[in-house]
Amino acid sequence: MSEMAPRPNGAERLSALELENAKLRKINEALMRRVEQGLADNGNSFTFFQVAAELETRIQERTRALEKAMADLEASNFALQEAKLAAELAKNQLNVAVETIADGFALWDSDNRLIHCNRKFGEMFPALRPIIAPGLPFETLIRAAVAAHLIRDAEADPEGWIAQRLAVQQAPQDSLILAMSDGSWQRVSERAIAGGGRVAIYTDITEIKRQEMLLRERDLAAHSQLLHATMNSIRQGLAVFDRDGRLMEWNPRFVELTQPALAQLDEDSGVHLAEWSRCCPLGGTLEYRTPQGLTLEVQYNPMQGGGFVMSYTDISERKAAEQALRDSEAKMRLITDAMPALIAYVDNQQIYRFTNKGYESWFGVPQSEINGRSMREVLGAQLFDDRKHFVELALSGQASVFELELPAPRQHIEFARATFIPHFAADGSVLGFFALIQDITESRRAAEALQQAKEQLEVRVAERTEELSVANGRLREAIRAIEDAQQSKTRFFAAASHDLLQPLNAARLFLAALAGQELAPSVRPLVDKTGTALESVDDLINTLLEISRLDAGAVEAEPRHFPVAQLLEQVAEEFAPLAEAKSLRLQLHSSPAIIHSDWVLLGRVLRNFLSNAIRYTREGGILLGCRRQPDGLLIGVWDQGLGIPSDKLALVFHEFQRLPEHHSLCPKGMGLGLAIVSRLARRLDHRLVVRSRFGRGSLFGVVVPYGEADAVSPAPQPDPPPALAAPAQRQGATILLIDNETSILEGMSTLLTNWHYRPLAAASASEAIELLKREAVQPDAILADYHLDHGATGIEAIRTVCHHLGRAVPAALITADRSDEVRQEAEAGGWAWLGKPVRPARLRTLLAHLTQPVGE
Repeated sequence: MSEMAPRPNGAERLSALELENAKLRKINEALMRRVEQGLADNGNSFTFFQVAAELETRIQERTRALEKAMADLEASNFALQEAKLAAELAKNQLNVAVETIADGFALWDSDNRLIHCNRKFGEMFPALRPIIAPGLPFETLIRAAVAAHLIRDAEADPEGWIAQRLAVQQAPQDSLILAMSDGSWQRVSERAIAGGGRVAIYTDITEIKRQEMLLRERDLAAHSQLLHATMNSIRQGLAVFDRDGRLMEWNPRFVELTQPALAQLDEDSGVHLAEWSRCCPLGGTLEYRTPQGLTLEVQYNPMQGGGFVMSYTDISERKAAEQALRDSEAKMRLITDAMPALIAYVDNQQIYRFTNKGYESWFGVPQSEINGRSMREVLGAQLFDDRKHFVELALSGQASVFELELPAPRQHIEFARATFIPHFAADGSVLGFFALIQDITESRRAAEALQQAKEQLEVRVAERTEELSVANGRLREAIRAIEDAQQSKTRFFAAASHDLLQPLNAARLFLAALAGQELAPSVRPLVDKTGTALESVDDLINTLLEISRLDAGAVEAEPRHFPVAQLLEQVAEEFAPLAEAKSLRLQLHSSPAIIHSDWVLLGRVLRNFLSNAIRYTREGGILLGCRRQPDGLLIGVWDQGLGIPSDKLALVFHEFQRLPEHHSLCPKGMGLGLAIVSRLARRLDHRLVVRSRFGRGSLFGVVVPYGEADAVSPAPQPDPPPALAAPAQRQGATILLIDNETSILEGMSTLLTNWHYRPLAAASASEAIELLKREAVQPDAILADYHLDHGATGIEAIRTVCHHLGRAVPAALITADRSDEVRQEAEAGGWAWLGKPVRPARLRTLLAHLTQPVGE
């Protein structure tokens, strides 16, 4: 840093200004005296007056400047005092902060002289405390530390270590670890600061080093234990000798195989190699047979740095296997000699190395004259050339099968099949090939006869194929006709069922109107029975409509993954009151399994099973449960009902099949529930399971595939329960009725009149508007059929009337069309939906809600 001129303090500057002011006063007095003398001399008073005035002005200016300088001086003195106090405070705080550091702290200037350090720094070098003071050179400090033998790393080469330490201090990068002579360790972290100085932190890491040494010792001990465990687990005997040939380490297997004198192994000095010369080769591998009858393979393995390891392997079993192999070879030759084929092995030089007795018989020469000779020499030029190509293929690594004609003067063989199979070495090279030659004379003759029969058969097959093609064409036409008839029947039945609902709805409305009037006691039972009959017809038509939708493919399965327990609990909760009403015990045996199926369709299957079980069980219990199977989860209903005869089990899933044995328990059944179950199971691709013992009970179940837990989606929420009580009826409310069926309008009007409503009946939207204009009334609610004349719909009629009225009117759609599309259209318009035939109780509740004033 460059030196700056000393700044005068306030007192010195004040004295200088006072001295200058005194001089100015003296000059002023002298000038005044001179003026006065001049006036006395020449009387030029005006000139001297001007001079005096100008001089006075200058004096005043200098006086004001002096006063301003004095004020600035006072402000500077105050700021200087404040700065001194702040500097003293910062210095004190810095000293406190440095002293609170748990590590040693030292600050060096650009000349590597100590500026400041804390008390901890001096405590880390107790022998150097006398010289640790500001201004101490860094080199002096480390030389003093080396001279005092404080640093263990510097003992070997003091000057070299000092030079290295000075170089690190000039260009600090990573932390420096110092090993001290007293056994402690220090980590020095140095960083350069602005201006060229250095700051250093000295941390005592003795405890960390001690922990590292403990961990290292533990690791070494663990490695030693692992090494001993490894040696003890090896099936070979191991013995480690030092460079002087003394036994140092061994495993239990070594003692087991060699059985040395245990007293020698217990000696501290070890065992000399000479005592084991019988089983310790000085190089390579040897085989040694122990007095106990074991055959050992002993291998010498030198170690780096001297010493060696001897490994002892028990090869007694291998030797026995070799002997067994030789015995097996002899047996194999007996077998190959007995085989009715020519078997040979040829090496990669095309030399016979093995032949069976068949070759000896074929050539009429002993095996000794075949083995060891080339193929060309043994076979002759003509026979060798016939198979030369296949020999080359085999020696190139490709197996081949081919047929030959063999001249056989001593055997009656006309045709033969030869098979050449390559023999590969471990490195993939071909060592030779195996040759197998079989007599196929009889098979060749049989093949020729077979070919003739085949040709004749092909002619017959062609004729029958033509006949079959014509029959298949007729069959396809018949199947197409059946499918068309089935679709036509399904469409007709759906349309017919829809048309049946219209008069049925009118009949139910008239019957409801009749039931609401005063009737004779003899007539009331007839009305009730008629209502029961209409209910049965309603159930039958709904069931037939469901079957027609299933047959027409209108029901689509939407499988998903969900816990079976959720569905079973929901179904059991629904049927618990029905079972309790018949004094039956309904038990649930659930499972945590995840299944993959359609929640709604599978629930309909289980509800059919439970409904039948409750219907045909007089007493006892019913179990809704599941059981794991390899192909899926069996979900079923076990009951203690009447059961089904074994010869009639196949009939229960047919339409309108009701067993005579069940009529006494439920005379109202139609025999369609299980027919629907069968169709639902086919749609879901689930297997049905039925088991029954007549008079003991039945099992109706379905096998559902397992699902995946990761793909589980939330269960669909069940429909909310119906309201317990309808709101109070609004007397005299005007109800606009829109339906193209006159009978339905009449029945609905009669029924609403009995309920004290004011009905207005119209066949279309235009008639409804004209009627409202004529009557000059505003409807409180609208009830409209969906299908009107000329392709119009009830939804369009409701919108047209509301548009005419200029306001939204509560409305409901009453229709025999139960498709999801119609329901969704009604929900989108904010209107209620009610299916035909209408149940009077539901209609009355609906009207009470629709005519309820807003806000109630």
